[in-house]
Amino acid sequence: MSNIVVLKFGSSVLRSAADLPAAVDEIYRHVRAGQRVVAVVSAFAGVTDTLIERAHSVGGRSDPYAYASLVGSGEIESAAMLTLSLSMHGVPARLLPPEQFTLRAHGDPLDAEPHDFDSALLHDALSTLAAVVVPGFVAHDEQNRTVLLGRGGSDYTALFLAKRLAADCLLLKDVDGLYERDPAAPGPAPRRYSQVTWDDALRVAGRLVQPKTIRFAHLHRQSFRVTRIGADHATVVGPGPSLLHPSPWIVPLRVVLLGLGTVGRGVYERLLAQPERFELLRVVVRDPARHVATGVPPSLLSTNPWDAVNEDADVVIEALGGEFPAAEVLLTALIAGRRVITANKAAVAPHIDSFWPYANSPDPQLRFSAAAGGAVPVLEALRRRRDVVAIRGVLNGTCNFVLDRLAGGGNYQEAVAEAQSLGFAEPDPTADVSGLDAGFKLQLCAQAAFGATPADIAIRGIDTLETAGPGAPSQVLRLVAEIDRCDGELRARVAPQWLPPTRFLAGARGEENRVEIEFADGTNQQISGKGAGRWPTTASVMGDLWEMARAAEAAAQPDAAARFAALG
Repeated sequence: MSNIVVLKFGSSVLRSAADLPAAVDEIYRHVRAGQRVVAVVSAFAGVTDTLIERAHSVGGRSDPYAYASLVGSGEIESAAMLTLSLSMHGVPARLLPPEQFTLRAHGDPLDAEPHDFDSALLHDALSTLAAVVVPGFVAHDEQNRTVLLGRGGSDYTALFLAKRLAADCLLLKDVDGLYERDPAAPGPAPRRYSQVTWDDALRVAGRLVQPKTIRFAHLHRQSFRVTRIGADHATVVGPGPSLLHPSPWIVPLRVVLLGLGTVGRGVYERLLAQPERFELLRVVVRDPARHVATGVPPSLLSTNPWDAVNEDADVVIEALGGEFPAAEVLLTALIAGRRVITANKAAVAPHIDSFWPYANSPDPQLRFSAAAGGAVPVLEALRRRRDVVAIRGVLNGTCNFVLDRLAGGGNYQEAVAEAQSLGFAEPDPTADVSGLDAGFKLQLCAQAAFGATPADIAIRGIDTLETAGPGAPSQVLRLVAEIDRCDGELRARVAPQWLPPTRFLAGARGEENRVEIEFADGTNQQISGKGAGRWPTTASVMGDLWEMARAAEAAAQPDAAARFAALG
């Protein structure tokens, strides 16, 4: 298998635009794991039926290709909206309508079967992007006319693409796999298949997976997985044998949220949207009345950050900002056995020696992915390999913005003020423009890559610059943070550097962060994404939270099996 995964989102999970953040979380989950994602989407719930009614009101199927163009337009809408949501959350993505990667199908124009596409174009797009989004219900015939792939067409498209790309395939549904009978029906809880043969899947899948999709997989000896968003488990449909297990036992994680500012509010909204997975116990703020006015229930609010310890929570999410009291509260919560997530580099980086034991394990009690680059999964990339020799990054979007304005002849103070007005810079931009923010992020990267931080980081920011010159013609000035290991010692620095415009780091714009990782075998990895802002940081925090939720779910399953046995 390649490092590409095909995820199919049907209308049972993408019911409306309100479900887009959950799809983003699932895509980002795989991006964090180092995979490139092809997201195949259906129309939002009810949209295709509405379009069919409209088509029948003006001639029905009298022209099947016009009918297909109208009815298939629902997938274009949902795919475009998912692409926009990915971008808003800092995940580099591109919409690929079927005509762009030449998805070809033949047969009945309203129930066609795909037979070809431009796999080179897809591979090329995924060489620079984290994800591409593909409408799953429509294709084109050899005369370039729009055709439909029939009932279950999006599942079929997902498997077809995965087969040609040698990729894993997940069909994401509103249940976590195939069951011996309908789990929504009255009666004792049915058992779930951990794996099932193609023939048995044809018997038990019902409408969950269309028969033609299962038959395609069987014909090509292709395995695929059926699960729900965020799950730690799935049903593997393949050669078998078929195995049944007790239904997974899901208990919501109890969460205390510290802070309800830019990032905290984003996390708050995401927690409320997943009540079956997360129970919000307490939200700590400075001014409860201000948040009550925006609809937050008064019973949730507190002004005491030590509720991180006082409340009987599973997870503490910290979005207060600043070094103290955050560092003290978080360390105490960890000592008390709480799991902790933070986006606060100012609290963690200066005390990394105290925090690192809680973060350095296969199932860490402390996670701080958002502190090192927002939606850029740099810490995950560094932890996957033990042969890192150097890291170079543009890690501060405020500086990107200001330097671009200076290069255009702008004034430094005016550029900083504009960055603040656009939300790229904090009200006090000192940590950004002095290079301290990039230095904190570099410390966290060093600890993840080398298991240690440098004794000293030479830091020079952009706060002493009046202009962006002089530099070589057409070169780009960026604040570069870099660290390497030389003769067993770590050397680290943060400083403005002139870069050729063709360099990967030179392309960072606005709040975008970019990181290059060099490995001992001479290869390198390039990662990019939005490094700041409500939604990119929220995506990273939720990525950490979902990792903890899946770990808790996996740990609970032996107890679930025992309960199931006790029920007879």
